[in-house]
Amino acid sequence: MLVGEALTGTAKPEFVPKFMERAFAQPIKEVKHDTLRAKVYDELRSAIMKGAFEPGRALTVRGLAAAIGTSPTPVREALQQLTAEMALSAEPNKSYRIPEITAERVQQLREVRAALEGLAAEKAAKLITTVELNKLQSTNDRMLKAINKQDAKSYLSSNEDFHFVIYKAARSDVLLNTIRSLWLQIGPTLNLLFRNIELVQNLDDYHQAALEALASGNAKAARKAIAQDIMTAGAYIEQETLREK
Repeated sequence: MLVGEALTGTAKPEFVPKFMERAFAQPIKEVKHDTLRAKVYDELRSAIMKGAFEPGRALTVRGLAAAIGTSPTPVREALQQLTAEMALSAEPNKSYRIPEITAERVQQLREVRAALEGLAAEKAAKLITTVELNKLQSTNDRMLKAINKQDAKSYLSSNEDFHFVIYKAARSDVLLNTIRSLWLQIGPTLNLLFRNIELVQNLDDYHQAALEALASGNAKAARKAIAQDIMTAGAYIEQETLREK
C-alpha cells in the first residue's frame, strides 16, 4: 500500500506508514501532546525532505491521524507548521498538498542551495570528526547499493542522510536550519532523478569527491563538490519539470 493512500484517508485506520513505524512505537496515550506534535512534525518533515511524497500529493488531517492512531489536533498543528515553512499548501477543503513546483523555482532553489550548502561543506572540512567521516562513508556505501538495486526510496533516504552529516558538521544552527527549509521545498522533486539512472550514478562522483575533500580538510574542494552535485541534479530536475508542463 502506498504511503500516500494512508495519508489521504483511503487506508484502514490501523495502517501505519513504514517511515513512521519506529517513531511511533511508543503507545500514543503515553505521549504528551507537545511531544507527540513534535514527533508528527519531525517525521513528516523528514519524509518530505527525503522525497517520500511527490509534488501534488494530497494529505488530510483525518487520514494521517487515523494512520498513526492519534487525535487530529497534533497532526493539524504539524501540518500548519509545515505550511508556514512552505513545505505544504493549504487547500480550501481543509486538506493539505505537496506543492507543484515550477522550473523557475527549481532554478532559484538550485542556485541558493549551491551557495549555502557549498558554504556548509567548506566549513565542515575544518570541523568534521573521524566519527562523522566514517558515518559519511557508510551512508555513501548504502547509496551505491541502492543505485545498483535501482531502489529509489533507499537512495533518496541515504542521499538526505549523506548531505546532512556534512551540514551538521559545519556547526552552524543558522546555516543548518536554513538548508533544511530549502530541502523541504525541493525534496518532493528529487524522485525525478531516478528517471535517469546514469545521472544518479554520475552524481555519486561528486559525493566521492566531497568525501575525499572532507577527509583531507580541503575546504575549497569540498565546497566545489557539493555545489556541483546540487547544480547538476537541479539542472536535470528543472529540465524534467519543464517537460511535464
